[in-house]
Amino acid sequence: MPEQQTETPTPAEAIPGGVVNPATPPATPEAPAPEGGEQTPAAPVPVEPDYKVLYERLNADLDATRERSTEAGVEADELRAQVAQLQEQGLRDRIAAEYALPPVLAALVQGGDEAAVRKHAEALAAVAAPKPLLGAGGLTPHSEPDPYKGLAEKLRQRRYGI
Repeated sequence: MPEQQTETPTPAEAIPGGVVNPATPPATPEAPAPEGGEQTPAAPVPVEPDYKVLYERLNADLDATRERSTEAGVEADELRAQVAQLQEQGLRDRIAAEYALPPVLAALVQGGDEAAVRKHAEALAAVAAPKPLLGAGGLTPHSEPDPYKGLAEKLRQRRYGI
């Protein structure tokens, strides 16, 4: 009765959908049995990797990484510029609020540094601030103003817009 030899399957054959590991040498047929009846398995033949292909693949990966690095650097520079612009706008808005400038004038505040922005906001506030009416009070500064004083002028301005 002849003995049946079963070959052990490779991992790619044993696992459904399995993939052969590139480092695994291909299966080689066993050497014929010597006359003594025992079979000795053949030594696996080492497979030399294709260094040229590996070199080209690594160069392609390196080029792609350099390109992504350049793109990331450009994007970072754009974001830094936006942050600087927003910080300058925040400074102008904060100082305009300190001087109680209306929104129309707050948008006009300019300057390169905080001192220049403050100086410009102060100049705008001096122009925009309502002027106190001198002499509106009575004989003493703390007395109530005469309610009828200037009434005719106010009515004329309201009616004719002058």
